[in-house]
Amino acid sequence: MESVAGNLIESHTLAVQRDALLPRLVSGEVNGGSSIMDIDVNVNVRAIEKLVDYLASGMGSTASFFFSRMVARRDAEARVITAEGEAEAQRILTEGRATSMQIIAAAQAEARSKLISPQAALQGEVTIGELIEQRVQFQEEKRLANIGSVVAQAAQELGDREVQDHEVDHDWTARFFNDVQDVSSEEMQRLWAKVLAGEVNRPGQFSLRTLDTLHNMSVGEAKLFAEACNYVAAGRMIIYTDDMHIMGNNLHFGNILKLAELGLIIWSPNLTYTAEWHSPDRNMAFHRGHLSFQGLPGSLGMTSLPIVRLTTVGRELFGLTEPQNDIDMLYLKLLARFLKQDKRKLSYVVGESITEIKMW
Repeated sequence: MESVAGNLIESHTLAVQRDALLPRLVSGEVNGGSSIMDIDVNVNVRAIEKLVDYLASGMGSTASFFFSRMVARRDAEARVITAEGEAEAQRILTEGRATSMQIIAAAQAEARSKLISPQAALQGEVTIGELIEQRVQFQEEKRLANIGSVVAQAAQELGDREVQDHEVDHDWTARFFNDVQDVSSEEMQRLWAKVLAGEVNRPGQFSLRTLDTLHNMSVGEAKLFAEACNYVAAGRMIIYTDDMHIMGNNLHFGNILKLAELGLIIWSPNLTYTAEWHSPDRNMAFHRGHLSFQGLPGSLGMTSLPIVRLTTVGRELFGLTEPQNDIDMLYLKLLARFLKQDKRKLSYVVGESITEIKMW
């Protein structure tokens, strides 16, 4: 964490120096006549420095506000990291920085106090202009807190890694910061921070369509998708047989339709994946390990698996998820029963541990 804070400071200094040189670089006055528009993609830069570029692209000169706040806390953070450890350092990081939820709570308390005050009748004397000013200030304070929280978490995600230098997509940053400024939920802020860090690390990883989908997604819908991702095989599909349509878990049919409405999956009664068996056994990435399909005597050369398929947006967001909970053995038992017709048995493999899935 100390290195992240130090990198932010140095990157902010570099950004200021770069801004001063920008007109000369564009014109080719310096750098031997080469323009800054000709970026050398073979050059690596620190990811935290590139994060500064993204923030400046989306926020303009106000970007310095966020980094100056981080700089001001750097010494305290370093001392705490050295003396008291990571947990206390995290407390110092957030101390004195109002979150959007704290801003909302303070505004609600103030509004209630005015409603029950004996002076409430005098509130009508406040002008429309003053009310507008108060509302705008409240909204912008909340938005800055939201952006600051997401940027700080993205910086933690990036850490000390290096990325290939690249030109920032200004349309992407404009859309990103316009969307994220109104995200107050801590769960959703963590997801947006991963998106920002992922885009800095690998530009083009998240499309504008994915930002739009995430913008319209509720916390409950995000949790539903994360749970569905526990069943994703090969990073792009969920094997989903007729038996599973009536299951009482999170793969029940109603949730499948909801995920399809969100544009995260494609469902059709006739959608299948044809698995060709070039060898007796085949593995498919699944959960924290992989599924192993073993052929039995007389097994066919291919199997048609009924599936729901992740959309492009679904695949992009799937890359942000991590397996949750334990493996769903009921799901695997139903899948094993389906595979029996093709004379194949199923095992779930994690590292050196192999669990053969038995049917009822």
